[in-house]
Amino acid sequence: MSFRAHLRPVIAATLLLVAAGSGTAAAGTVKPASSAPSLSVNGDVELTPGLEVFHVVTNSQRSEDTTTGQFTGAGELKSGAVNLPIPLSIAGPVTCLTVRGNTAAFVYPITTAQPPLLSNLLVNNTSVLFTVTKGADGVNHVGFVGPLPSGFFHGCQPTGTPFVFHGTVEITR
Repeated sequence: MSFRAHLRPVIAATLLLVAAGSGTAAAGTVKPASSAPSLSVNGDVELTPGLEVFHVVTNSQRSEDTTTGQFTGAGELKSGAVNLPIPLSIAGPVTCLTVRGNTAAFVYPITTAQPPLLSNLLVNNTSVLFTVTKGADGVNHVGFVGPLPSGFFHGCQPTGTPFVFHGTVEITR
């Protein structure tokens, strides 16, 4: 089966997620409000109330013409007293960072992934756009688009953030 055939279900699921509430990307470019916007995130994505499924750690910063940083994510199953790791992980360098007020978005190409089947499908072929909003009420939210072929992304404008995020979010403008 070809790579394209394996990728079709991933793309279909991503498009359904986007249509279901993660919004659309805004057009245009954003000038940094300061000389060094940055983002630091560490916590868990809640898929549905009371069920956390993915632990995220990322740190990134942007200078005038360069973005640096790293994203790592690991599967988990956390609900009540249950806290089980899931043998799923992805990671990659942050290559684009946009900060708008209390929202930041970044793109990372997937350069490592586990298990091996996931690695064969995603590594060095796909990227993810991840958006996080630091809630004024203390409730943070995240959303993502992808993984999709890396050529799909042109910039990293924020999208919707339909999932609750439990953890720390630090955004510097």
